[in-house]
Amino acid sequence: MRKMIALGLCLFMLASFVLTSCQSNGTPSEETKKETQDMSGETDGSETNTKENESSETDTGDKTVKYDGYKLPCIVETLFTKDVIVADAVVTNTTRNKADPTGQEDSTKAINAQIKAVYNNGGGTVYMPAGQYKVTGTIEVLPFVSLVGDYDEKGTGQTGTVILAEMANAEDPVFKIGGSAGVVGLSVYYPGQTIESVIPYGYTFDIPGGAAGAEYYMLSTVKDCKVFNGYQGVHAGSVNEQFNIENLCGTFLHSALDLYDSADASTVSCVRASASYWAECSLGSAPLSKIISYTQENGEAFIFGDLEWVSFASLFCESYETGMHIVKGPRAKFSGLIYDLTIDDCEHGLLVEDIDERPGYGMSVTGGLIQGYEYAVMNQTTGKVQLTAVEIDGTVLKGDRAGAQKPIVNEVSESIPDDLSSAPVCPVAKSELVVVTGANDSATKDASDAIQNALDSLNGKGGIVYLKAGFYRIDKPLQIPENVELRGAGHVPVRDQMSLSMGTVIFSKVDLFKDGAQPNVTLQKGSGLRNIIFINIAHDLLSDFLNNDKSFAPSAALVRGSGQGCYIYNSSLCGAPKGIEMIDADDFHISHLSLLAYETGIRAVNCRNSYISTVLSNVTIGFRNGWWRLSNYKDLFKGGWEENWEVTITNDPDGYGTVTMAMDSLTQAEYENSANAVIRNFFSYGSRHTLVAHDSDIRGVNLGRDCYWKYAIAVPMIELYSSDLKLYNQHRFNGTSYSADIESTIMIYSRVTIGTDEKCVD
Repeated sequence: MRKMIALGLCLFMLASFVLTSCQSNGTPSEETKKETQDMSGETDGSETNTKENESSETDTGDKTVKYDGYKLPCIVETLFTKDVIVADAVVTNTTRNKADPTGQEDSTKAINAQIKAVYNNGGGTVYMPAGQYKVTGTIEVLPFVSLVGDYDEKGTGQTGTVILAEMANAEDPVFKIGGSAGVVGLSVYYPGQTIESVIPYGYTFDIPGGAAGAEYYMLSTVKDCKVFNGYQGVHAGSVNEQFNIENLCGTFLHSALDLYDSADASTVSCVRASASYWAECSLGSAPLSKIISYTQENGEAFIFGDLEWVSFASLFCESYETGMHIVKGPRAKFSGLIYDLTIDDCEHGLLVEDIDERPGYGMSVTGGLIQGYEYAVMNQTTGKVQLTAVEIDGTVLKGDRAGAQKPIVNEVSESIPDDLSSAPVCPVAKSELVVVTGANDSATKDASDAIQNALDSLNGKGGIVYLKAGFYRIDKPLQIPENVELRGAGHVPVRDQMSLSMGTVIFSKVDLFKDGAQPNVTLQKGSGLRNIIFINIAHDLLSDFLNNDKSFAPSAALVRGSGQGCYIYNSSLCGAPKGIEMIDADDFHISHLSLLAYETGIRAVNCRNSYISTVLSNVTIGFRNGWWRLSNYKDLFKGGWEENWEVTITNDPDGYGTVTMAMDSLTQAEYENSANAVIRNFFSYGSRHTLVAHDSDIRGVNLGRDCYWKYAIAVPMIELYSSDLKLYNQHRFNGTSYSADIESTIMIYSRVTIGTDEKCVD
């Protein structure tokens, strides 16, 4: 089946380049009708459908699908969600497999059918308008598909998009989530659940990881979701990487989070587990006292197994038997950074049974409250449990095991900053849409002009240029006008999935090294990139590196931003010495980014009030992909990035492959003359420095680096020159933690390092 899908993706698509405009309520606007041009410059006369109930057709690449009411993709109307949603399918607006928003009919088959249709066309967003949807079986959110609802954050069950989980098999998960896929903006209620006779339902959200295949392995998302009366919330199992859980709340009778076997840099932020959500639910409530009685007798809010390099922020639970339980996992050991943790009204606060016990290593918690009637903290390991600026209400104990340690508790005079606990709301793009179709032709032709024409059509007005899922090639740099967003398929973070590449993939043949070279993409005031997988394939970087005495010749960056409010979200960038440059770009935002550069990852110069969050730098981004499935693969890459493929991807430092190039020269984040910078949930593997700052002031949360053995000594993770840094939670393997000149100040709260046992405040 996967081979058949791959062949479908590799078929040549339509040669014409069509621009289609839609307005924000999901119906096309006569005012924004556009005549469009194909590659030859001749108009094709295409225009959008303006009749509300008339079916129209949209080119989906390998087949035509009819939708009721309006042409898709389109911006859809939302009642509660502020972000602009571009939908490739709407579950209530199809001629076949239409979901029922009244909750009377079973919508399981209809929702799965729309997900499958979008997946078969390369990925994208399936939208569920506000309403109630009865579900009796698992909704499988396939790789590169986002299932998105209209989220009422303050709703008690009657508003927003609500799933009525009437599972035929109580043990089945409601949602199973693939790689670069996610569930966003949905609330879940179990009509059959009662507090008098609790049903042990399966997980509401299951992230199966590698157990479901390579295409499920990385970057599954649960975001902006609420569970009113769940039994088990989110599960991550088998081996997985980079799952993303963000803004989840609810009543969970057994556990809110049950997470295991994450090999790299997952993130969890803003999770709340409380009896109040069910007690206040308008769909059917239970007495607060009875819910609390049950969870205090039976519940463990947060269960964490072998999670490596995971970043947590703003976790809250109340009234459980155990607030947080660190348990033995199937493969490795827990090592996590936790910022802002509240465990309240629990019998046991934090119970640690298994963590990484290498000298100096373990876990750290900075800020918050841990309360437990029997004990607040119990450490049964020889690993470090480091608590900084945490209020302890209850006893602190060590286990009976020989060598077991008590936590390290550091009293500091200042409390942690509230504004670092959660990410700020991303900019909202203007709700005018231009869709570029026909250009995703397996990257056999240059799509630069088609994309640039679409961008220019919004110059002075603002809006979104949408690239449907597919493979595009650009031979000329792109200029994104002010207040215009270039958006690809999907609504959650994306990156290539091991042997599968889908979503919106742009291959750039733009020369970054020539005299006067321009960035592949230039952002201006208020403009951005979202949901794009982008790689420059024009250069044999290894040859350039070796021919320039193990350094790189001067080059342009992949992306440069200038002007206030530039942003990059939910994207993956790869294939150049320099990744992103933000120059004179106050208030820029970079969030949920997978990045592989070799000289500088992100560089900020003369920027104020910048924000970088949830970034992974890992050399594997360069070679975990399915590009080889393209029929023109060899011709596309000829003379470029993969010319020395086998050598380039090697992890052998002496072989000068991807790892060695990065470790010799890469600074992952660099600031120059920049003020009030925030960097959060930032992890790098195989870089020389994680952070270097000149004449800047920075606040950081959850910074980690896994450095290869070649730099076991002497190389600092952080370098400061006339700069100020406050860092909350640092994990480091090899090298040293920092170096700072006499004109710099540095405060590090909760430092955990493999191989050394360093004090946590400098």
